[in-house]
Amino acid sequence: MDKVAWPIAVLFAGSALGGFYLGGYEWLRFFTYFGSWGTIGIALAALGLGWFGVQLLTFCHRKQIRSLYELYYVLCGEAFASSLSVITHILLLGYTGVMLGQQADYLLEELSPLWFILLTIAAIFFIINRWRWIVTATAISLSIGLLLFGLIFSAQSHVPIPSLGYQMNVNWLIHAVFFLALHFLIGFATTLPLAARASHEGAVRMGAIIGAGIFLLFTMLGQAILLAHWHDAHASVLPIKQILVQMMPGGDWLLAILSFVHGGVIVAALLYSLSHPIATRQHLQMLPLIVAMLLTVFVFSLLTLVVPWSMSAIASAATYCGMFLMGWYVWKQPN
Repeated sequence: MDKVAWPIAVLFAGSALGGFYLGGYEWLRFFTYFGSWGTIGIALAALGLGWFGVQLLTFCHRKQIRSLYELYYVLCGEAFASSLSVITHILLLGYTGVMLGQQADYLLEELSPLWFILLTIAAIFFIINRWRWIVTATAISLSIGLLLFGLIFSAQSHVPIPSLGYQMNVNWLIHAVFFLALHFLIGFATTLPLAARASHEGAVRMGAIIGAGIFLLFTMLGQAILLAHWHDAHASVLPIKQILVQMMPGGDWLLAILSFVHGGVIVAALLYSLSHPIATRQHLQMLPLIVAMLLTVFVFSLLTLVVPWSMSAIASAATYCGMFLMGWYVWKQPN
């Protein structure tokens, strides 16, 4: 395998899952509520991630596109490139911030004021050490997460398979598309700078496909866990936390620590991917740019405490941004 294919696969899977996938809330909301239809939605979302990942990342590799600005420049022209790039960057930072704010409230309430500070320190540590440390930490975090999910799954004796007559409407498909748009945008933005560094197009394609496969493995396993514990976790904001607390003493602390590590490294990967092309193009120093982005994330994380509905608004805006990017690429059909 090309030396860039594995980093692309790891970062694409880790960022597409999300920095706080271990909580399980998004899977519950977008998939598990719809039973077997949700399982089909997971499969379609994984296929969509793989297809769009291959198409857009290989396109960026061929054109040597290293940033969102350059991509918008090619797809939308010079007049719109700067505005669309700024909007996308703000939405990505905003979504990261509101997710941090929510997780800080629900993972360990007594440590909420310190959560962002600790996560910032972890993110800066990984950013300073650049791609090698970021990729390695992401791979380790995913391996630990898979082990945790495997242990939870092995402890249950039966996974109910809901009938397709349950929740038989188009909402499951709409939610799957929304999930795909949002998480593809995050995964694509994180891995975009790596695509141009690959030695050949096949490595980029392989990385995107393997990353989508890892994503499918995690989401299917998570779906099985949530279905098996439906009555205990269906009303929880963090269903995996609810399950762990019932399974073992200190389960909430275990989930908080693992979420802290994975969240820190994914935030680091996203910020490094967003800042490095800007610093290179504008001849800026990385550290001040990183600090500015972290401050933006911090402001958005506080926004959820003041305006609770801001999380839904920012997440929806980022979702529509992802839908625009995917739809515009398909519409333009670039060679």
